[in-house]
Amino acid sequence: MPSTFKKDLQYYKFCLYGFLKNQKFYEPFFLLFLLSKDISYLQVGILYSIKEITVNLLEIPAGMIADSAGRRKSMLLSFTLYIISFIVFYLSSGYTILIIAIIIFGMADVFRTGTHKAMIFSYLEANNWSHLKVDYYGHTRSCSQLGSALSSLIAAAIVIITKNYSMVFAFAIIPYILNLINLATYPSWLDGEQKKFDARLFRRNIKTTLMSLVTAFRDKWTIRIFINSSLPSGYFNSVKDYLQPLILSLVAALPVLGSFAQEDKGSVLIGLIYFFIFILTSRASRGAGSFSRKTGSIFSGMNITFLIVATAGILTGLLFHTGILIVSVLFFVLLYLLENLRRPVCVAGIAERLGDESLSTFLSTDSQLKSLFTMILSPVVGLLADLVSPGAGVMIAAAIILIAYPFVRIRESKVEGVEEVEKG
Repeated sequence: MPSTFKKDLQYYKFCLYGFLKNQKFYEPFFLLFLLSKDISYLQVGILYSIKEITVNLLEIPAGMIADSAGRRKSMLLSFTLYIISFIVFYLSSGYTILIIAIIIFGMADVFRTGTHKAMIFSYLEANNWSHLKVDYYGHTRSCSQLGSALSSLIAAAIVIITKNYSMVFAFAIIPYILNLINLATYPSWLDGEQKKFDARLFRRNIKTTLMSLVTAFRDKWTIRIFINSSLPSGYFNSVKDYLQPLILSLVAALPVLGSFAQEDKGSVLIGLIYFFIFILTSRASRGAGSFSRKTGSIFSGMNITFLIVATAGILTGLLFHTGILIVSVLFFVLLYLLENLRRPVCVAGIAERLGDESLSTFLSTDSQLKSLFTMILSPVVGLLADLVSPGAGVMIAAAIILIAYPFVRIRESKVEGVEEVEKG
């Protein structure tokens, strides 16, 4: 087997996909956009939960559709739904319209999540590069983070020039149309075994997949792998946007960018901080393979990063709550780094434990659990933000996942097929 993978045309298409997908001009300003609609933190948390409920209802069926009807078709549908959601967000004028937009956005997520990773792993298997899955996925995710870095600067410029948070959704339509074109050029064999929809085969695939899931979840160590992977990510998704009001509080406390109006200072600083975050997370993703080797194994890396995420979250929230804002921002940056370091490791851990058969569905199950934890934690964080402070919400939610660690710690000696005893 080769010691490294080849950076061929499809490698660059995978990278381009991630780069264009992460032209999320709305991302650095999403919470501020929602708050500008005169809604509370709790209402924001409920919106996040509605999105995750949508994902939970559709995640496994969407994974099976991707496996049975074609992964490319699933991805093309996903990006079409994203574009529709951007239009609705742009036109939104009240909470009800925001709910509709977030539901469509959730539907788009559900047809994308897990599917593209499965296409990458199928490509690696076809080229005898499966043993390099952490490194390869880390490289493609690195391009995604570079896309996010550029996106944050463009987003800041859009907000400063237009004075309108809604415009970030209008501009986001352009790269998503380009990604539709990119996806359409993927080789047809990446659709998977079933390229043409067949009702009988679809029913058989549903039965086979459900049996695979039932078998997998009979083993408590497989359950631990899924929860170990998804719980910190669910926490991160619940709190990551609270960096935005934190930065605005920091702008008010610091005499920076004196030539800018106060509102523009916030936009500039948000754009710059998100730019540096995504530059750093790009390097973190690229180093995922090296990290898992240094910790001894994939599963040790999952355990270690679980603990660090929980601890960093508690410190982030505590510092935010007590007004030590600059240091709190630094710990928020650490949370972003950890999420992007551990995701390639967790994806590889699931693939190593469960194999490549029905991989779209297993990765979608991981995403579904992540959505479930986000759905539960988001209103809790929002309510605490309204009643106490945003920092208190971030801190208490992190304490909850830290308490859960002993119940989801992975002991490699108990995981079938793993010979080494856990070192982490």
